[in-house]
Amino acid sequence: MKPSFDRLLCFIGALGCIAVAVLLRWRMMTHDAPHWAIPSIVLAVVGGIALVAGLLKGGSLQRAIAALMKLALTTGITFGVAEGACRVIGIDFNEVLGARKANEAFPIYFRLPTHPSGEVYFTRDPGSSWTGKPLQTLLKNHRSTDVAYTDEAELTIRYSREGFRNPDDLNDWDIAIVGDSFTESGYLPEKTLFTGITAEKLGKRVKNLGITDSGTFAQTHYLEAYGQAPSCKTAVLAFFEGNDLEDNETELRERDLFRATGEKPDRSIPRQPSLLKTIANLVRDFKKIRLSDRSYANACFKSGGKEIPVTVADAPPAGAEMSMEQSKALALGLDEYAAACAKTGMKAHLLYIPCKRRVMHGHLRHGNDYPQPGWQMNDLPEHLQAECAKRGITFINATPALSSAAALGKPCFNTLYDTHLDATGHQIVGEMLARAIAVP
Repeated sequence: MKPSFDRLLCFIGALGCIAVAVLLRWRMMTHDAPHWAIPSIVLAVVGGIALVAGLLKGGSLQRAIAALMKLALTTGITFGVAEGACRVIGIDFNEVLGARKANEAFPIYFRLPTHPSGEVYFTRDPGSSWTGKPLQTLLKNHRSTDVAYTDEAELTIRYSREGFRNPDDLNDWDIAIVGDSFTESGYLPEKTLFTGITAEKLGKRVKNLGITDSGTFAQTHYLEAYGQAPSCKTAVLAFFEGNDLEDNETELRERDLFRATGEKPDRSIPRQPSLLKTIANLVRDFKKIRLSDRSYANACFKSGGKEIPVTVADAPPAGAEMSMEQSKALALGLDEYAAACAKTGMKAHLLYIPCKRRVMHGHLRHGNDYPQPGWQMNDLPEHLQAECAKRGITFINATPALSSAAALGKPCFNTLYDTHLDATGHQIVGEMLARAIAVP
């Protein structure tokens, strides 16, 4: 009787493991969840071994697999009871683990925007503000041992009732600039951003429509929803080469899903009563958890005979290296941006903002954990320029001006952990942009 029961346990285990492995593989492919790859393979292998053991007529392997399945069933029942109890009691594991408190400890700029706008896009919470030293707070919260930003002044970052970095009494403007975190730049005063520098140099009113973690689709929405004004005849889309290709792909996928199902993305931190989901999320994010202080410097920037520790991250692809999905999203995003400008009577411009790696290329000494060390200068700016030309979008490349400054020993970017423009970089881009869009 016992061998028959052991065989039954083996077959049940094989069926269960293979079914879960298939489910995880499906979820990995449809939900962009590569962290399920290894668990799915392990479960498939265990399922195969269990199937072989079940086909045997007794033996140590069958007994071992049967014992393993008994343990799995017992564990499953235990966790099932615990899961049910947690849901009945109404425990919120996000509160228990301090997820909201940890998120709120960061300056607003370094959090994901969560206020819904349009179909699948987001702005900052209307009227929100934060006071402190953003970059120093960023390093502290990430337990960095790096010494940087010691001269950073305390400032208050305010957002309008629309959720952007503009005063509420801005009722008319001449230029609308849409972009991502490089345009928002919630670690510097508004007047020192390239949007403010452009306004000062031209004597024009500029509306800053920059939001972190946005791509071309969201930015076109911002232009249409918040950028139109009686005097506004100029639009600038600030394209950051480091992540806008990926952001475009994500936004298009989320928009397609919304239009097909009505499902919208939600960036708020929800109540989490599930013990099993909490454990799964902790396992997924284990590599991101820092248990000790560390340095984030992975290179040194050569400046005037000395070396400045820096963090290098983004490594943009060449035009031919973009995925099919990225190319599709880029083309469609530019089409919609050009169409929105034509519809609203604005002249379309695209400001190309290079990443730190491109600007500092030739002036870096690689350190430990330097990412993608084989990266070389490529034609992504030229590729974007050609795509803009097809659509009548004026292309403005900030790379030469920033690279020239880097050759003179000016970093132009925040040095450690953060990879955005510093005040000098904003000044250079703002002056260059003002010259490029000045009306003769």
